Amino acid sequence: MRTSSDSFPIVVTLAAFVLMFLGQSTYQSLVEVLIVQQLKPWLSATEAEVVERFSAVAVASATSLGVIGALYFYLRREFARQSERTSNGPIAQAAPMRTRRDVWLYDAICRIFLGRWDPIALKRGRLDVDPADSAVLRDLITRHVRQLAADGTLPIWGKRPGSWALWEPVPPEFWRDHQVDYQSFLEADPKLLHALPCNGAGGHAAAIGELMTSRASVDAFCAAVAL
Repeated sequence: MRTSSDSFPIVVTLAAFVLMFLGQSTYQSLVEVLIVQQLKPWLSATEAEVVERFSAVAVASATSLGVIGALYFYLRREFARQSERTSNGPIAQAAPMRTRRDVWLYDAICRIFLGRWDPIALKRGRLDVDPADSAVLRDLITRHVRQLAADGTLPIWGKRPGSWALWEPVPPEFWRDHQVDYQSFLEADPKLLHALPCNGAGGHAAAIGELMTSRASVDAFCAAVAL
């Protein structure tokens, strides 16, 4: 973007021409008659007038250049001071990204597991994963997601039991004693995914269900670990 200092030399040049013409007019009106009278004894009237015109241009040019030069260096110094104050001033911090509840946690787990935003394939109504991948998936759901949620890296929202429950942020400390239920993930229905106490003290009743998270947070985590 063009700044005001970029056009400054152009403005100064135009001002110099304006001052030069104004100075020439002023000089001619003040000393024209005096110079012509002084030069008449040695030069003809025409020659004296020519000398007067040249002297008017020279004096006006010198005066305008002097004034403009002083103004130029003064303003240049002011621009430099302003630039220095701006560069040394505090840098405005970018507004923090507001996380939104916009994707099911089930889909986010599939994204982390597969490395892309696709659901895990089903075969005869069950997740199509081999035993080795099943162990990795279970560890991801019950341990890694729990840790990410406890760290605040992966914000999670959920609904407590009850038909009138609303989605609410699940606090990180909740995950000290709870984990995402792996068996509910195997249902392959995002709305059925829920969290249970780690020690099983609460039985199979969901402590909080219909788990959701932020797509932007999931993408940021996957980008950081190159998933």
